[in-house]
Amino acid sequence: MRPALSVAPLVLALCLAGRLPAQSPPSYVNAISQLKQTAEAEVARGILPGFSIALVDDQRVIFSSGFGLADVKKKAPARADTIYRVGSISKLFNAVAVMQQVEAGKLDLDAPVQKFAGNFRIQSRFPDAGPVTLRQLLCHRSGLIRESPVGGYFDDQQPTVVATVRSVADCALVNRPNTQTRYSNIGATLAGYAAQTVAGMAFDFYQRQHILGPLGMNDSSFVITPAIRRKLSNSYMRMANDDGSFRHEASPLFELGTIPAGNLYASAEDLARFMSCLFADGHTADGKLILRPESLKEMFTPQLTGATNGFGLGFSVGRFGNFKTVNHGGAVYGFSSSFIALPGPKVGVIVLANEDIAMGPVSKLAEAGLELLLQVKLGRAPVAKPAPVKLDAAALAAFAGDYESESYWAKIEVNGDKLRANIASQELDFTPVGPKKFRADGRFAHNGPVEFTRDASGQMTFTALGQKFSPAPSNPPPVPPAWKKFLGSYGPKFIPAIVSVRHGNLYVMTENMVDYRLTPLNRTTFAFSSGLYTDEHLVFNVDASGKARSVVLANMELKRN
Repeated sequence: MRPALSVAPLVLALCLAGRLPAQSPPSYVNAISQLKQTAEAEVARGILPGFSIALVDDQRVIFSSGFGLADVKKKAPARADTIYRVGSISKLFNAVAVMQQVEAGKLDLDAPVQKFAGNFRIQSRFPDAGPVTLRQLLCHRSGLIRESPVGGYFDDQQPTVVATVRSVADCALVNRPNTQTRYSNIGATLAGYAAQTVAGMAFDFYQRQHILGPLGMNDSSFVITPAIRRKLSNSYMRMANDDGSFRHEASPLFELGTIPAGNLYASAEDLARFMSCLFADGHTADGKLILRPESLKEMFTPQLTGATNGFGLGFSVGRFGNFKTVNHGGAVYGFSSSFIALPGPKVGVIVLANEDIAMGPVSKLAEAGLELLLQVKLGRAPVAKPAPVKLDAAALAAFAGDYESESYWAKIEVNGDKLRANIASQELDFTPVGPKKFRADGRFAHNGPVEFTRDASGQMTFTALGQKFSPAPSNPPPVPPAWKKFLGSYGPKFIPAIVSVRHGNLYVMTENMVDYRLTPLNRTTFAFSSGLYTDEHLVFNVDASGKARSVVLANMELKRN
């Protein structure tokens, strides 16, 4: 740890490394010093090559800076104004565009979406179901599939939004509208398509004219431009191999067909301008009205469920300690991001990183930033966290073994004074905080609760990642011969779907993230377990010998490699 600096040199160092406005309260200096130490420790941990952070207090950017490297090969540092792909944070700007058109009287949140998006068609197996509406699309209650056959997450052909929307005509609703909350990228895209249709202009142009431009977000765009490319960070992905291992490579760069749902390029400083607009009841720094306060209030309210937490209109609504949050995370081809605003105390944090599926360290940095902001502004001490405890090797060994849950396999081993868990291809350290309680940390989680229990039969079980894990069978049933012809890799090399067997069950790796357990419905159709593709299916297209030549993963056909 570096020695403490006096106040004057510290302010100078912060001004050189990031951006510390001259009018920033002196009380924030120590807090920023602590955040810098946390950020530098995260760089040293090695999961994130580089990242940028912005702290917002109402209408002020208290601090913004880059850490680590934006380009590993060239050793180019990440900066305060480095641009990243921010993934699903795009959905916040998409929802603002829709609500602007609602305010203009051109869209109706509760009318059938076909009224505004004439190219949209989808099959329904629910003849008594009501229509899909914009409100349902924005809060993920529409029943739509997660991805579209064209322009979905596995499609690198860069189709237009129109082509992407049209491609769902041969697909079917997964659930009746307004019966379940299921995250859908094509649903958000359809809402943005409706907004661009009634506005009479392309989505990216609409955003520049009506949202990004008025907010002064000059380092942001929904499509890549030469100016964006000059400041854009490189990004890096942990790509799955056929044998269950991973390689680390630079990410591909292409435009998504679901532009309104996830294609925004932005800097942390630009997103801070947007956050200040939210705190100013929809007004920009120079007083222009982007959105009415009553529209923002509705967007910040969970929709169609009666719950206090959940999806509002575009925003995810949650809690940080005793405070309401309006937030969204993002993950897209080598980038991970977090945008968290607390409307009550009007503070928030933005973290943008250039590593794929790195929710753990991004969450850690965001949490540290929020705690420091609240500590300075309101005198709120950070929430006490359980302190690590020492368990001997015999106590730790009692938890080791192979497990399975509804969705995942898990292997737990003793690693020094901790447990090392591999959950469906994501490695996590379990640090003990009690005789049977642990906290999970890694690229996939930060400070996640884990609790072991010995059930009535004497078997050890545990809960983690929202699921219960039980011991895997020591003698699993033999793999059906037909399944052996399904095993292998499908789709693009940079984001393959890899079918494998664990404990007698078929699994599929999706989006370089985790292996999902599959349930057979018939000879070639399998149901996904809970997760990204809940209630959707994996279908094997087989030749005369029974060998799969492709799979249809949630409506996206992927050819065998």
